[in-house]
Amino acid sequence: MIRKISLKILLIISVGTVLYSCTNKKAEDLQSLLDKKEARTSAMLIGETGFESVKLDDLIAHDYTKALSVIEKEEAEFNTIIEDIQKANTDGIPKGKEVQQAAISYYIALKDLFMFSRKEIEQEKIMRNSKTEKEIRAAQDQMLELGREKQKLYQKVFKADEKLFTVKRQFESENQLK
Repeated sequence: MIRKISLKILLIISVGTVLYSCTNKKAEDLQSLLDKKEARTSAMLIGETGFESVKLDDLIAHDYTKALSVIEKEEAEFNTIIEDIQKANTDGIPKGKEVQQAAISYYIALKDLFMFSRKEIEQEKIMRNSKTEKEIRAAQDQMLELGREKQKLYQKVFKADEKLFTVKRQFESENQLK
């Protein structure tokens, strides 16, 4: 008698464990895609051989043309990341659409921030190559204004990152991920 009850309890626990551990394969795929894009973005922005490092080296060498071409490559990479996330199928994934939209908003805000350096490089180029004090002062004034604008872009990235973090936790919870 005790053996039958123990066997039933063990069977119920086993079935419950299996059902609880089952996750939505599509949700896992979406999470994997987002994780890969996050890793790619990190490598691109803070990696030793990433675009930002290369651009900084070019700026140190005062090679503004190369620095601007690096920004073009960086923009193309951001566009690819955003397009890949947009193409992801979120049908039938709880909180899938929400995490997809939050990720897209985050990467667009990040792209806007890093593409903003085009304007800064142009002003730096003007300051470096100007012959008159008036041109240099105008470029410096413009750099101050750009600094204010850039601060707004940082705030936008911060808010988008915060939202993505929150939605991602809800997504993981809904889909029993992590």
